[in-house]
Amino acid sequence: VAISEGADWFGIRTTKSTVVYVALEGELGFKNRVAAWELANKRALPANMSMVMQPFQITNSTDVDALAAVIPKDSVVIVDTLNRAAPTSDENSSKEMGEILQACKSLHELIDGLVVLVHHTGKDTTKGARGHSSFFAALDGAIEVEKSNGKRSWSIAKAKDGQDGRNFPFNLKLHTLGKDSDGDEITSCTVEQAL
Repeated sequence: VAISEGADWFGIRTTKSTVVYVALEGELGFKNRVAAWELANKRALPANMSMVMQPFQITNSTDVDALAAVIPKDSVVIVDTLNRAAPTSDENSSKEMGEILQACKSLHELIDGLVVLVHHTGKDTTKGARGHSSFFAALDGAIEVEKSNGKRSWSIAKAKDGQDGRNFPFNLKLHTLGKDSDGDEITSCTVEQAL
């Protein structure tokens, strides 16, 4: 949302751009996440922030072409998650990871914008992102989110042409959105910079 508004995020400048969030995992929770953000910020999501809630495969050129055809140039496309966007690919295979990366490059070239992939670490978090080592090597930048000793933070794990290693602590603020049919609270969270 900060990018769609051109607002600073954790003290980092953003450039106002159309943002398309391709939600392929946890789709049912996004409605509540939007409601929580709107409640916390006392306004609606910006008009140039949108979500795709339908199946999308980054390795399917028809899907990539169809997405690129309906979004403006210079957009930011966030694909959540890489695993769900390439469900038949073996992310440990050099060949198949290469195909995934080439598909991302194709989308990048079609929109003349930025493609952001949400991806998980493996069971051993010290080894970084799951899958073939060519994945991390091909990235221009990487942000790592972690929770340790009850504290959350994100850090710049890789910045091809910039400073990496900076760490930014954050909290999740819980918002009550209403009650469900059983009378239980419906909740979701927003991100707040920790002081």
